[in-house]
Amino acid sequence: MAGIKLIMNLRRRLGLYALYLSSGLALEAAAYPKPGNVHRLHDFTDIRFEDFLVASSVSQMHLLRGLRRGMLLAKGIRLVNVYGDLIRDVVIESMRISGGGNTNLGSSLLLAPLSIALGYLRVNNYEVELNNLLITARDLLRRYSTMNDAINYYKAVRAAAPSYIKATDYTGEMPNVWDPEFINKIKGRGITLWDVLSYSSRYDLNSNEIVQGYPRSLELTLYLLSRLRIHGEWNRAVVETYIYQLSREDDPVIARKYGSETAAYVRNEARKLIQCIDDWVMCEKEVVRFDEKLYEAR
Repeated sequence: MAGIKLIMNLRRRLGLYALYLSSGLALEAAAYPKPGNVHRLHDFTDIRFEDFLVASSVSQMHLLRGLRRGMLLAKGIRLVNVYGDLIRDVVIESMRISGGGNTNLGSSLLLAPLSIALGYLRVNNYEVELNNLLITARDLLRRYSTMNDAINYYKAVRAAAPSYIKATDYTGEMPNVWDPEFINKIKGRGITLWDVLSYSSRYDLNSNEIVQGYPRSLELTLYLLSRLRIHGEWNRAVVETYIYQLSREDDPVIARKYGSETAAYVRNEARKLIQCIDDWVMCEKEVVRFDEKLYEAR
């Protein structure tokens, strides 16, 4: 009986971790007002608010798969598929169910390694301390990612089809994602997902985040928690954290689509807004105005 109870408790805990990870996607998407982004009052032409909610729901079962795989890795079991098919399935199934565009290629790339690390740490009875979780997520991906993971990640990118990834891009020793021979080239060169992310980290923020051990995620989580301790409001804390990140560095997506001057403008405006967050009644009005201005400018 004790053994059965232990297994049930572990399953319940893993289910809660999957719920926590997937809930983050919904909380981020729902937060209003998030200047220039999709939220409950603003859609884009190709992506709607409800697409993000579907993605949050879809991701839960696949992140639970990741947690279970982390448990297997902790027991010394080597896997052919660890990360890539989780990312692929979240992206493709979210788009299929919602009928919308890509909402979670980047977020699923960030969350899949965290789910594996959570399962790995819990089986070994290690304390799930935030910094240790992030470093473990990076180290496990470097140690256990496979060629199949790289292939399936390429399939996820091809399905999401981000506008900034083009067939004409120079990708060095890495196959271009639109290369019809990408599978054969990945296998022929023995390329793992870690290899892909290490190469991409030079210009892709999410890849860099993972390879460096999630430094932005750590800082932003601590900032989010500090705001929650002050006022206890999830919506406000998420918006404040979003503005804080915009104020710290140029947004790479804005820079790619609209140029460095526009990205610098958004960062400078966010720096003004972050100064007023303690007077939220006044600051929220300014954030709404900034959101409307960015939305009108598309």
